[in-house]
Amino acid sequence: MATLFLAALTGCGKEEEPKIPEGAGISEMSWAGTVSADEEGEVISLTFNADGKWSAESSEPSWCKVLTPTGVAGPSAMRIEVGVNVNPVSRRASIIVSVEGYPESVTIEISQSEGVTEKGDGRYREVNEWVYRRMVDNYLWNEPIPELPLDYSLDYQSFLKSILDGVAKHDDVNHDDGAYNQELRTEYYSQIISAAPITKVTGQQEYGNGFYRLRPVDLGTALGVVVDAVIPGGPADRAGICRGHFITEVNGVEITMANYKSVTTKIYTDPLSVLVNTVEWQGANNDKAVVTPVSTIDLHPENFVDPAIYKAETVELSNGKKVGYLLYMGFHTDYDEQLIEAFDKFKADGIEDLVLDFRYNNGGEIISSTVMATMIAGQKHKGEVLAKLTFNAARTAAGETASYKIGVPETKEYPDGYALIEDALSHSLDLDRVFVITSGYTASASEIIINGLRGLGIEVNLIGTRTSGKNVGMEGYSTSYRNYDFLLYPVTFYIENAVGFRDYPDGFEPDLYLDDSGYFPGGDFGSNQDFLCNAAYGWIRTGKNPMKPSSSSVQVSYAPAPFMIESKQGGSLVLYR
Repeated sequence: MATLFLAALTGCGKEEEPKIPEGAGISEMSWAGTVSADEEGEVISLTFNADGKWSAESSEPSWCKVLTPTGVAGPSAMRIEVGVNVNPVSRRASIIVSVEGYPESVTIEISQSEGVTEKGDGRYREVNEWVYRRMVDNYLWNEPIPELPLDYSLDYQSFLKSILDGVAKHDDVNHDDGAYNQELRTEYYSQIISAAPITKVTGQQEYGNGFYRLRPVDLGTALGVVVDAVIPGGPADRAGICRGHFITEVNGVEITMANYKSVTTKIYTDPLSVLVNTVEWQGANNDKAVVTPVSTIDLHPENFVDPAIYKAETVELSNGKKVGYLLYMGFHTDYDEQLIEAFDKFKADGIEDLVLDFRYNNGGEIISSTVMATMIAGQKHKGEVLAKLTFNAARTAAGETASYKIGVPETKEYPDGYALIEDALSHSLDLDRVFVITSGYTASASEIIINGLRGLGIEVNLIGTRTSGKNVGMEGYSTSYRNYDFLLYPVTFYIENAVGFRDYPDGFEPDLYLDDSGYFPGGDFGSNQDFLCNAAYGWIRTGKNPMKPSSSSVQVSYAPAPFMIESKQGGSLVLYR
């Protein structure tokens, strides 16, 4: 028995240990190399053969989730859910697949491209990176920007718009950055301008025939284009064309319903001849237009400068009262000295009231509005706040503030002082009230005059239609790239007056609502024949708000085309020099 037992022991010692499988136990895989996932997200299905029970896990389960984390031996399928990539960079995840009993595992690499597909040629990538840095630091509603999927290959205009649109998708937090038509945003205030001008700036050199605003109009007996405004010193002005003239022929061809759209555009910029007429209104109801040809005038487009001051004159009313009238088209420091000269003339003439015609003034530099406000308010308001700026949360938390005060030269862009603000005190009119002619074009720096003076307790009477409602402003930044200059004007602050009021995103409602957009211009700006000036003078003369002022302006039917006004860069601007 002992011999048998020993034999048994000897036989057991010769048995081999169980063989451990080699490798990962996975074969017949449907993928080869890295698996690419769509940037918009998708569910990926992968197949393989497993030699035993298997399990899978993801290194990035927050956006790359394994929907079938376990399986049995044999032909197998695994589903992986990849989420939408909202980041401006690509990302990767690893899926680890392990088979029970096998020492190794299989790693599946999942790669998802950046949150946007590049759609541009990338030539402005460096400019766009500069735009991003400025926007993420200074935009008034900057919090969502770091999380936006941005395509840096776009042109600089499209890139900025993608940032603004992206922020707007976050509960419309930047609602105040833009103009609206029936709740639909028609434009953003934030803008970028290249060295090849995209929009006009007051004081900038222009090329053309010098028409500021033309409107197609059907008088019943004649169809043509009425001149609403010409630019002082431009070709049209020097040729004798003025507000109220009626153009019925261009290059000998009569203006018709079929050609008036293209013809109106050409009048702005092309060399051509125009038949200029006057219009006299007759009949029992003053509703019959008598068109009288004046002359055919040749126009040759040329370079000229569009000024800020179109007209500054003293008007004497029928009761002997003297009124200053200022047609001011945009706030620009290049014209501050001329503005002071205009107020000196008003002061020397002994005016008692002032009419500011802002109907086409869509803003400009805050520092220039401070010069004007100082000359209106005067010494008794010295040191009082005209406008206070409020920046984004991060800049506010860092203690950054800015304000513009009557007669105080130190400003954000001129920490050592802008001398003309202090100088304006000695040229001031010390008025207790002003009259402002307004329209939907009245915006930003011109609205600062309205809101700021009211904050000082000065009576501001508005005549016309509701203003634009731009209660925000922009700081200007510049850079150069490939011999081009780029100017970025993002909305970076809210504007409030001395009593903290800034709630006018819908504009200021006029005290006397008068819409002259459907009226034939009865006379030059500043005259009693102008519909809105007539109302202002009537108010000043009688001391009462005239609800139905008399006017020689006649309501007419306009051709079915949008009114044409050459756009100018406006806003409430802080420009760093």
